[in-house]
Amino acid sequence: MKELLKLKRIWLLILLPAALIILIICRASTFAAEYIFARGIYKILSLPLGFITSLFPFSVAELIILCLPLIIGIILIIFVRTIIKGKGRRKYIFLRGVLNTGCLISIAVFMFTVLCGTNYYRYNFEKYCDFETSEYTTKDLYELCLYLKDKVNEEKALINKADINNEGVVELRRDFSDIADAADNAMRNLADKYPVLKYSTGGAKEVIMSKYMSYGTIVGIFIPFTMEANVNTHVADYNRPADTCHELAHMRGFMKEEEANYISYLACVGDDDPVFRYSGYMLAFIHSTNALYDYDASLYYDVMDNVSDEVKADMIYENKYWEELRESKTAQAVDSVVTAVNDTYLKANGQKDGVRSYGMMVDLLLAEYLSSHGN
Repeated sequence: MKELLKLKRIWLLILLPAALIILIICRASTFAAEYIFARGIYKILSLPLGFITSLFPFSVAELIILCLPLIIGIILIIFVRTIIKGKGRRKYIFLRGVLNTGCLISIAVFMFTVLCGTNYYRYNFEKYCDFETSEYTTKDLYELCLYLKDKVNEEKALINKADINNEGVVELRRDFSDIADAADNAMRNLADKYPVLKYSTGGAKEVIMSKYMSYGTIVGIFIPFTMEANVNTHVADYNRPADTCHELAHMRGFMKEEEANYISYLACVGDDDPVFRYSGYMLAFIHSTNALYDYDASLYYDVMDNVSDEVKADMIYENKYWEELRESKTAQAVDSVVTAVNDTYLKANGQKDGVRSYGMMVDLLLAEYLSSHGN
């Protein structure tokens, strides 16, 4: 035991309680979360990390995840072999292995905390908007859905025919790198109105194993350890701009799902490209109509009856995609595990509604809509 205490790496164990203390401080003080971490330490640490990973055209995080089982397997083999050969020192070797594991966990938890965790407790994005959310009636929600219905109908009609296949479904012929660049530009333009978003490091990356992400119903994931916005490109193409901007919103320090969705919506609908605008309005439309269905199914069907056939083509395609995927037993098993993990993760980071937080952007949409339409 005395030999273990002499190892220089032992101080790394302090990072775990330090991370917990930081989270306690941020939960108690939104000011600390915003100005010390979100606008301070987070930016200082993430900028160089994001710059390094941006030099690679592929997702570094995906490569690490794919190689992780092999790496862990090799380490375990070496560890067991060392114990077998280390007669007389087996207890020390085992305890040293436990210490090394503890140090790795401590580093990982600390890095996650300062590169992601504290951002859950910063000021709500609503603070930077010229409206305030409140309680709304079903009539308010119905009017919002009608407005968004008109928007998706209009924007779908403006999309270049080269980006629509024979079935009338959006099918982008562009490389994902073009979408990523356009999404980054859309976020930069949005930052002119919301200076809090004037921060950029790294960029969005296409996930090569996107089909397997779909098994867990994951359309994108921000990895703070590599500062990469990873996007699933196997799902319906019309989602791609909104999904990309959503992950870039996380990268800019807004971790709450409903806020990332709303920021993505703003970035997309403010873009010059009708594909981006359509993607943004569809994101808002689907979330809003889902909420309307929960309160008044008859009003929901009234809205849907007036959706154009061109828009319905995308919705039918996407529904069919997920239905076919759910028929796979592998997908069912993965989805249940991923949903449970994601739900626990969101709740652990202060989002009490868990996976339902993805639908709470409707309050922000309603507040914006009513403020701009004089209600």
